Amino acid sequence: DWGWLGYFIGKNEQIRGVNLYCLPEEEDEMDAFMKGLCRNQSIERLDIRRCDIDISSLSPFIINSRNLRSLELWNVDVSLGNASNLAMALSRRQHKNLTRFVLSRNNLSSEALAEITAALTGYSSLESFSVSGNVLIGRDGCVSLGAIIRVAALHLEQVFHDDDDLDDEGLQTLVAALTNATTLQLLALSRNLSITAAGLRALSQLFSSACPLETLFLEDMNIGDEGAEALVDGLRGNTTLKHLVLTPDSAGITSTGWTAFSRLLCDTSSINNTYRSNHTLEHIGDDYHYVSDPFGGPKLFRSGNYSGGYFPCIPPAVVQYLKINKEYHSLQDAATIKIGRCHPDIPVEVFFGYKLKFLPLLVSWFVGFGTR
Repeated sequence: DWGWLGYFIGKNEQIRGVNLYCLPEEEDEMDAFMKGLCRNQSIERLDIRRCDIDISSLSPFIINSRNLRSLELWNVDVSLGNASNLAMALSRRQHKNLTRFVLSRNNLSSEALAEITAALTGYSSLESFSVSGNVLIGRDGCVSLGAIIRVAALHLEQVFHDDDDLDDEGLQTLVAALTNATTLQLLALSRNLSITAAGLRALSQLFSSACPLETLFLEDMNIGDEGAEALVDGLRGNTTLKHLVLTPDSAGITSTGWTAFSRLLCDTSSINNTYRSNHTLEHIGDDYHYVSDPFGGPKLFRSGNYSGGYFPCIPPAVVQYLKINKEYHSLQDAATIKIGRCHPDIPVEVFFGYKLKFLPLLVSWFVGFGTR
């Protein structure tokens, strides 16, 4: 009986998470269940998927729940009316302590997203926000999302914008806002097939900003050599991005694009250029997994193992440089190893004019290289 289930959920003080993958069809049973659910004060994570639900029936729970940290709505079909009810509940919520908010595959329009994002002002604890799989969002949705990121001082760590039919103009709008996201660690843009090299070039603004982005998802996208070179140009001088997640066998990257990545990771044209290469990027490809946080969200990212031929579509030289960056967390150590491997005949004649002044430094450097 759905009414009794709702009653016991409402009285229970131990429940931490609720997953709703079906709801009663009878209106009376639905009302009884929702009334019970809305009385609960212990739920920290609510996940609703593939359910036909009137958000207004859930509004009392959203407004009054003290402990709710994670709210996920998947395949719920959030109409403009439902979006207005959700926005109203979020704006009236007494405890603005959400850390994870998912609105995936809900047929959200740009107008609906604008209402919802406007209600997020004051949610300074929000770390993860997903609008994946809403192909109606478009550029206007990016403007709405960008506006709330700029104005509301959100401490976002993860933004999921994949499967949204995002184009170059939309990405440029989003990037302009994310340059102010000083806590952002993960950005997912996978399967936005309208993004070209021009859009990827806009990411250079993000790579050179105060945004500490560590992981970028570009899976199942035809990046091509031009797109690869756009990414490489943007990553020169970047010291935060560690994981570039793409699909090597379908990314359309040829030897030209991989050569650009190789040169980014280790420019062998001179010792100085090798030293100034990128020593941070440690993972390119699609071999990865998540470690979930207590609220069911992808909190921690782990890249794959470089041994065992996990990357057959990536040239060995690129894999070798990525492996060095991963094994030597110190940028100085990674640079030293690359110099030692790529420049075995280091000219020392330039030091002769200084007589013995540089000898202790040279000895220390070579001893250090040997231990590494």
